[in-house]
Amino acid sequence: MKTTLIAVAGLAAAASGQTVIDLSGINVDGTSPTVFTVTQTDGGPLSSFDFDITVDVGGVGGNASWASEVFIGLSFGAFTFTADGNDIDLTDDGPNDLLFGWGNSGGIFSFQGSVDMTGQGPADTQGDWVVTLIDQFDDFGIDYTFLSGSTITINKVPAPAGLAILGLGGLVVARRRR
Repeated sequence: MKTTLIAVAGLAAAASGQTVIDLSGINVDGTSPTVFTVTQTDGGPLSSFDFDITVDVGGVGGNASWASEVFIGLSFGAFTFTADGNDIDLTDDGPNDLLFGWGNSGGIFSFQGSVDMTGQGPADTQGDWVVTLIDQFDDFGIDYTFLSGSTITINKVPAPAGLAILGLGGLVVARRRR
């Protein structure tokens, strides 16, 4: 029974279509963006982005920075999603603002939340995603550092084949119980 449950759990993870981007330890300087590519290996339409971010905006290099200057860009082909601490104009621009409630001070700041992208993103998320991290104003040196455990998760609607596998796994578990 344990083997079956473990196999079904593995199938569920594979069918969920998540790509987790680990930002832990990345330093961001306002003079130039930090850009890297992450590959999502399976297809399906974009459903949401999950953010679990903690940044230190004052401890690295001793510079107190505006935490609202944090900028995150996610691009996939012609699709672009941008999120920031609270926009450079300091207005709430809706779901793209990660409203950390940050001010002009050094410290540790966090944001945990999800942005629903159902029907707004690419119909197929398989391929290379470009991640861009910027500080919108250079405060001399490293402006902020993502602390351990900081992640962005790209979620997609599971492919029909993945759902079928989950269904078959559920049938196996149900049958074994009888």
